Amino acid sequence: MVWQRDVDLVVPLWQGGGHIGVAAGAAALARMVAPSGGRLHISVADGTPTAHDGVQALDTVADTLQRLHDRLARRDPARVLTLGGDCASDLAAMRHLAARHPGLTVYWVDAHADLNTPATSPSGRAHGMGLRTLLGDGHPRLVGTPAPALHPAQVTLVGTRDLDPAERAYVTAHGIDRVAAGEIAADPRAATARRHAGGPAYIHLDLDVCDPGDLPAVACPTPGGPGTPAVAAALAAIAAHHDLVGAAVCEYTPDTPHDADRVRALLAALGLTG
Repeated sequence: MVWQRDVDLVVPLWQGGGHIGVAAGAAALARMVAPSGGRLHISVADGTPTAHDGVQALDTVADTLQRLHDRLARRDPARVLTLGGDCASDLAAMRHLAARHPGLTVYWVDAHADLNTPATSPSGRAHGMGLRTLLGDGHPRLVGTPAPALHPAQVTLVGTRDLDPAERAYVTAHGIDRVAAGEIAADPRAATARRHAGGPAYIHLDLDVCDPGDLPAVACPTPGGPGTPAVAAALAAIAAHHDLVGAAVCEYTPDTPHDADRVRALLAALGLTG
């Protein structure tokens, strides 16, 4: 069954992670996925990625997110798909949907937690700060709103395995739900085991959650992940357990040699292909 949504956003933002290959990834994903509702292609400036206040390419990332916010505010969609780009590509969509759907559960399906701040980030890259900005911490231009978009209890990390020390401390201190790669491989339903059925959910899928031996076409390949069949089964289990109101697929580098059918299998698990 194809997942019906109100709008698709194609966001070739790459400056948040510094890997230009993911810009082509957004376009490649858009070719694989038939539109549902409207489709908006968001232009991204090619400006010099100058660092400000500890964030690389802050102006480009923040300006892109503001334009996305303005577009979403005008259309007010209830269901949104984002095809990125890097992991900052869907922050505006998540903020919009979190306000639209109180109690939204967010599944952060990603090898990385993206819980750094400008003060803790080793790289200063915005794509490693995205989830933390949604939780209300970070550069004001990325956080965007006075109140946090999400609270830690709304988040489940899925397949996350490469955390910086400050991120690990944050996860522990705030009791963020975490489902390890091995748990997903053993039982795809493990991600939803502690969540009530039927509530609204959002899936943020960074393709680097998959083991790079199975899917190497990602910006930040990270060993130790589950294979694509296990990830696809977990995505399908999440979508079946919840009312899926939003999803994003990001950090794809299509020019890296790989089996594109594995990407298509992940898209099919989200109901994005017939």
